[in-house]
Amino acid sequence: MRSSTGNVQWGDILIAVLSGGHLYGVHKLKLTGSPSPSPFSERSFITEDKDIRISQTATRMRDFGVAQSGNFSAESLGGKKFTELNTLITAIDEHGARQALSKASAQSSTEASRDLRISIRGKMKFIRNTAVSLEPEIPGISNSFRMPVGNSDEILINSARAFVQAATPLKSHFISREMPENFLEDLTAAIEQLEASVSNHNQHRANRVAATASLKATLSRVMEIRRELDPIVRNKFRDDPATLAAWKSASHLERAPKKSVPAQAHASQP
Repeated sequence: MRSSTGNVQWGDILIAVLSGGHLYGVHKLKLTGSPSPSPFSERSFITEDKDIRISQTATRMRDFGVAQSGNFSAESLGGKKFTELNTLITAIDEHGARQALSKASAQSSTEASRDLRISIRGKMKFIRNTAVSLEPEIPGISNSFRMPVGNSDEILINSARAFVQAATPLKSHFISREMPENFLEDLTAAIEQLEASVSNHNQHRANRVAATASLKATLSRVMEIRRELDPIVRNKFRDDPATLAAWKSASHLERAPKKSVPAQAHASQP
């Protein structure tokens, strides 16, 4: 998301959709035409309280700089700091949106992997039960079709592949007992889908970690800009109490809310 003032280019942005504090998805919007005040100024995709407060402070300082742009030329130190601040706000939006998108995608991969695990185990159980029924004809065959123990994806995938390998030369025996003709191909496809889902989940987690690190670094720079701008603005408007008051309000960083003490704790005190 870009600044709602100044010369900016609007294009694709990612909007994280939240409800009741939970992320439900991330949508891509295309913004064209003249920019207008953004309804997403609270940056709902940022979830940590301190990060939200810094982001809000950045927006207020940016708006102060826009309102006082006539007092700071683009070549002045103050003008350059406000320009950098505007760039940082754009970066905050981009990193926060990528963070939310990666989280949503990782959650989606987790759900897909869960369904695939259930599907693979179900297919393996049919093969296992059929193998047990073949014991009188092929003694010891069931030993090659033991169900895996535990929840490790690696163990499940390796065991499922072992089922395919062991059943392949005996495929006609399974089919004669009404197993689908493509039961091995079906299991192999499910294995490959699970492998891809696990890989996607790991990639989305890595993307989220990278986006979070970039977001933290950008927010840290915002705080540095705040410290650098403070003496500049105070000196510039030392004889203008109203503008100074506006700056103090804009650059103020809200303190973290105090945790409420449960009523039961008060009641237990003597």
